[in-house]
Amino acid sequence: MRITIDSADQPFIHRLLGEEIEQIDIPSADPRLSLALQVARQQKNHEADLDWKRNALFLFLFVFLYVVLGASLTLDLTAQAPSHKSLVYALEAVPVLIAFSGLFVSLLFLFFTRSSARRLRSWDHSIFVLEKYTGSNLYLQVNEMGARTTNYSQSAINIALALFICVTWVVMYNYFTFTTSGVIGSVISLFITTMTYVILDIQLLKSGTSIAIDEPLIPAEEDKDKK
Repeated sequence: MRITIDSADQPFIHRLLGEEIEQIDIPSADPRLSLALQVARQQKNHEADLDWKRNALFLFLFVFLYVVLGASLTLDLTAQAPSHKSLVYALEAVPVLIAFSGLFVSLLFLFFTRSSARRLRSWDHSIFVLEKYTGSNLYLQVNEMGARTTNYSQSAINIALALFICVTWVVMYNYFTFTTSGVIGSVISLFITTMTYVILDIQLLKSGTSIAIDEPLIPAEEDKDKK
């Protein structure tokens, strides 16, 4: 049985095999496709495992920041007022600094969840395509089972959670800045929040760009023979 490769899947198969193929024999498909399918499944499971570990680490860090922020708010500066006003101002700025730290970490958490969701979607798409041309549709069938109103995306849930945490830290950071510095400080904090997001977005996008390889890599043995 021969299956004609869809035009939408042609670029993926071409980049994977390094040659243009219009049809594939099923079940005696190219062994490279079966190997790629196995690697894609393993890598997808590895990404999912790293995803929940990373989320647990960030949530633990957020709980720690919430506890530290709450402890800083319980400080009574009027009971034992320091002799220098500069020290009083420094103590009043502690909640602001903690809130900004939480804001920065929450932005990183948001970018992490978006990046993880993109990678998981890429692996899912790779598995769907590879199963189509290796005679196995198990992954597709399992995902379509019970796909009704409760078929929520786990990646979308993680992004929603990260966005909610990020918004709470934005509100707290601007609120504490307003209580310590007034309206001008609140406007400045909004500007700092926007610039922090933009700068992180640009820098992380730069580091995530793919590296183009101009020349093919030469194995070590072939390289020695040429020398």
